Amino acid sequence: MRYDKKTVKQFILNYHKTIDNRKEHDEDTNVDDFFSVNDQVNVATIDRNNVESSIFYNEIEILIEQVATDKEFCMFWLLAEGKTYKEVGCIFEVSGERVRQVFDRVLDKIVEG
Repeated sequence: MRYDKKTVKQFILNYHKTIDNRKEHDEDTNVDDFFSVNDQVNVATIDRNNVESSIFYNEIEILIEQVATDKEFCMFWLLAEGKTYKEVGCIFEVSGERVRQVFDRVLDKIVEG
């Protein structure tokens, strides 16, 4: 499948706006909770909003996993989570401009691939 680089870049940089991370939480579970059987079933609702965005993101993520280094993949993931080039640069101790260059290079790999 061929992708337009500009469209993919814009999608990734705005993807964090389509997901709702407020619902994610870790519960403390101990061994007794794990092995206990009770009749109370917690029903997890499925968020049917933005299904297409999630599918498209997963397709892009798979492609990037195939062509990117671990560092490049982490940069992609952080950008998709809403971090700025500058924030990602601080994490990797490079400039925001360098992060943008690396990100563009990875996008070139998947667009041309």
